[in-house]
Amino acid sequence: MRTLRRLAVSSFGLLALVACDRDAMYEQNTFSQNVYEAYDECDDAEIRFLSAKHNIQTAFDNCGSNGFAHFAWAPDGVQLYFQLPAAAHIMNAQEKTIGTMPLTSPVGAVAWLSRELLVLPLAPEKDAKEHRLVLFDRVQATMNTIKIPMSEPDDLMPAGKLDQVYFTALDENGERRAYLANFTTSEVTRAFPWLTDPIGSFTYDATQDLVTWGAPVVLKDKDGKQADPKTFSVKIAKGATGELVHSFEDAHRAVVHAKGRYIALESLGEPISPFDQRAWDELSPEAREREQRRTDEWLAKQPDWVIKYVRPPVIDIYDNETKERYRFVGFYGDKFQWYAAVDFYASFVLWGMEGKQLNKNVALTDLFERLRMAAKGEIGYGVARWLPFDQRGDTKTGEAPAAQEVPAVPATAPTAEPTAAPPAPAAPAVEAPAVEEKK
Repeated sequence: MRTLRRLAVSSFGLLALVACDRDAMYEQNTFSQNVYEAYDECDDAEIRFLSAKHNIQTAFDNCGSNGFAHFAWAPDGVQLYFQLPAAAHIMNAQEKTIGTMPLTSPVGAVAWLSRELLVLPLAPEKDAKEHRLVLFDRVQATMNTIKIPMSEPDDLMPAGKLDQVYFTALDENGERRAYLANFTTSEVTRAFPWLTDPIGSFTYDATQDLVTWGAPVVLKDKDGKQADPKTFSVKIAKGATGELVHSFEDAHRAVVHAKGRYIALESLGEPISPFDQRAWDELSPEAREREQRRTDEWLAKQPDWVIKYVRPPVIDIYDNETKERYRFVGFYGDKFQWYAAVDFYASFVLWGMEGKQLNKNVALTDLFERLRMAAKGEIGYGVARWLPFDQRGDTKTGEAPAAQEVPAVPATAPTAEPTAAPPAPAAPAVEAPAVEEKK
């Protein structure tokens, strides 16, 4: 049984990485946003305290310039790929080493096919027009390259075979579609012929043969305006037949757990002010209400260019057995992925906790106890039942969730044997070996 000792997790304590976030799918910062972020104070002790409260481990220094564009854990749970604007890297959590990838920076999300094989999408070579997919063998230090006629490849996902990967790219009409690349034959074909909807987000689970796709949406435009989650929708279907399995509102991305019971959903939460943010325990309810009134009055006097409210990225979990959907309200994040090495562990890019925007980081957390409690009809700490828009009250995102009526107890809870927590590295940088490229 996993006990409360998991709350005493230690931060990874890695290194300060100087970078900025280039992922236009999720971030397109204005000048004023960059000023807010650059001059926002970072309190390492506060982040460690809140992380322990919500059973979160962080992969990098809490107050470093952690501007990753992408990250991905290998299936063994030891190799962590992370991308910065200048270069991409692989960290080995057991050997405490970091290697720099001998490639130009990828242009989208990558996919691990095994603990040795990683596929990366690259921009065209100099004076060329075709984008590339590169199968990189980190052990043999070799590369196999496929040139593709589509543009802006992204959303790479394992297809279930060591020489194949699904990805999305823009077709000749500028619409994002799903494709399959085969590194043995060097062929690229349209995937899932039944999938004719334009794609905004895409994931695939080979174990369940489930495809997820979200409608195209600009989460944040060039002026910093965020999308309305009421416009979000995501669907899940069988890959072989296109049979629709699920359709969700208030979600723009979905990630299916390999055992099929749980589905993670990404959305945007209720608006909060970027000013004078407080954690749940910092103020009494009366003081919080008083401070909120003062903040609202101050914001009303500010010019239009001031960003007055932001919607934090939020993560929900849908339980296929109980048909209940839960939202994590104790922490915020996006780019969710299930951590395959340990059942019911999850990883994501941390945005903040308890109504406060904090320094970005790659987060890792054990969801087992929270899912077990939810399956028994109990609402765990930092968790709330998701409600449709027309049933939501006036609770602000930054407030602690009110007590909720517990649902009926379902038949079963998630089953998993407790396992050791993932290793916590502290890594000096090392150079990657030279590579041989196969074309």
